[in-house]
Amino acid sequence: MNSLNKAKLIVTLPVLALLYGCGDTTDRTLSPPPDAKWVDVSFRVPDGVKLLPVEVLYRSEKCKTVRYNSSNEPHEIPGYNDFEQKYQQQRGSDIWQSRVAIEGGGACQWSLRSLRVSFRLSADNPLAKGKKVIATNYIFDFGRYGLSDGYGTGRAKDASGDLNLKADFFPVTVINNMFNETYIDMFGGDTDYEKWSRRYRLQGTQNIAIQPIIHFDKVVTITPPATKPGSLIVTYPDGSSGKALHISPDYEKLLSMK
Repeated sequence: MNSLNKAKLIVTLPVLALLYGCGDTTDRTLSPPPDAKWVDVSFRVPDGVKLLPVEVLYRSEKCKTVRYNSSNEPHEIPGYNDFEQKYQQQRGSDIWQSRVAIEGGGACQWSLRSLRVSFRLSADNPLAKGKKVIATNYIFDFGRYGLSDGYGTGRAKDASGDLNLKADFFPVTVINNMFNETYIDMFGGDTDYEKWSRRYRLQGTQNIAIQPIIHFDKVVTITPPATKPGSLIVTYPDGSSGKALHISPDYEKLLSMK
């Protein structure tokens, strides 16, 4: 187990103990069968961006675990097996790839349920200096009981076959006076709208290609109102400003500025 997974285990152990109780000895070893189907995830990494390890979630109908509801009544749910997996650079290019078995096999017959692909501004990117950098996420679901947290990706939309995802992203700086912090992330549309959702419910998918287009020269700033109560103010790359729509910039306006 690498140091990242060890740290993750330490952080999540109290939560897991509450959900599942102590003494969980489930065999989480994967052993894909010879005829297993696989999914290849590739990501074109622009300069100034850091690609994070892909989060992989498997569930098992064979190895159940117990969860307790608010009345402390136990009920069984499919077993849970998640971890992070690194990408491999493809022949010195800007394409990084990770391959994941859909049928994980093993004693528990693990089945792939979700993948989370995350990226953020790199630490040496000038836009990240002095700011808290927030990751941008995609989630791909392969069945029920996947990742329960949407990580800002929106509701899942159905897709079939291989995916080739291209999207425009704009750096957005958010000034939070209450906590005296400044955040920055990459905005690719309000994910409350299905057309900009970054969560997919897949059927028959074996290849996922993601190619983000980052407009580093088109920075957006969101600031609190001068007097309270009031609306958040969005300042666009062309110097214009207006009220934030659902706490988000106007994505179509940004696209017109490409």
